[in-house]
Amino acid sequence: MTKTRNQNHDDGEASSSSRKKRLKTYDNGGVGPWSHLSNDVLFLVMMQLGIFDFLSFSRVCKSWRSFALCNRKSFMASKPPMSMLLSSHGFCCLEDFEGRKLKTIIPHCVGRKCVGLTCGYLILFGRKTKDFWLVNPITRHELNFPAFCLPNLYIVKATLVFSSSLNDWVFVVSHKNSFNLWFSVSGKGAWNHIPSSYPILDLHTFKGKVYTINKNNKYRVCEMTLNPEPKLTFLEMKNISKLYVSHLVFISSGENLYVMDQSSQDSCNVEELDFGKMEWVLPEKKTIEEYAFFLSTWNGGAAIKPESWASAAQPPSKYKRYSYDYECMRYITDESQKGGFFGANMWYFPHECVNVDHIN
Repeated sequence: MTKTRNQNHDDGEASSSSRKKRLKTYDNGGVGPWSHLSNDVLFLVMMQLGIFDFLSFSRVCKSWRSFALCNRKSFMASKPPMSMLLSSHGFCCLEDFEGRKLKTIIPHCVGRKCVGLTCGYLILFGRKTKDFWLVNPITRHELNFPAFCLPNLYIVKATLVFSSSLNDWVFVVSHKNSFNLWFSVSGKGAWNHIPSSYPILDLHTFKGKVYTINKNNKYRVCEMTLNPEPKLTFLEMKNISKLYVSHLVFISSGENLYVMDQSSQDSCNVEELDFGKMEWVLPEKKTIEEYAFFLSTWNGGAAIKPESWASAAQPPSKYKRYSYDYECMRYITDESQKGGFFGANMWYFPHECVNVDHIN
């Protein structure tokens, strides 16, 4: 009888265990849990999310977090730029084209001024400490660089790169009309300078190289190299640019590098640097129509094809938009075009937040 009782007990435990397994696998409707969705279905769902919902999506469970991290680059590349506001108390507000807002706290922000944006990192400069903190509001990654003599907070030019030869982060800094380019390697606690023959107007990383715009009688473009020794080398161009020299910035589409005149919000001119022919060329009409150029007061801008965005939502009217008038040869305010130019105090580009350029 004891043996029978133990056997019944064992059978009962086995039956109970089996039921628990079934309960863990299926709910009352016979439907599998969300964590068992196939990757193909999960990808389709994920790509329909806004950037703020994506952050919540990545915190649901370990499997979803792993999936989100593996596909983060594709997701971010599909999202349009967002306007950004940053308070002195450390609160950051991001707003997408659908009017959704996200407020988050940015560390190291108190007592600092945001002087720019590079590769998704906010560049925070200490008013008293004079050092830099770079904070990515999406990935939450942080980098610190030592004190730097900055004469004017409003004319900072900076870019963050990863050096393959040094196997470390490199932060390159200048300020408008400076005759020096400065760089610091993460954790080294020092700044190194590269002299320039002409004042530097802007700097930008493009396809693994750092370029500067230098003010001459017109202007010239230089390439920065770190090895075998740090230096700036002038690029020999076959023709001369027609852009106005005082207010030039780099604009990159990822495929092409442009130089743009931002002398006023009512008239913008752009030329493409053709590295194959080493010439300045005017973009074709179809190029202007294909791209949306985002101009920012603080961090330059970017040229993006709207067709790459997963959402078909159009920007709200409060974002000022421009288009090119070929008869007048200028850019004018125009809300009717899909492309054109959009202005904001600061744009945040999701596609750049997980895409730091690598240099030699």
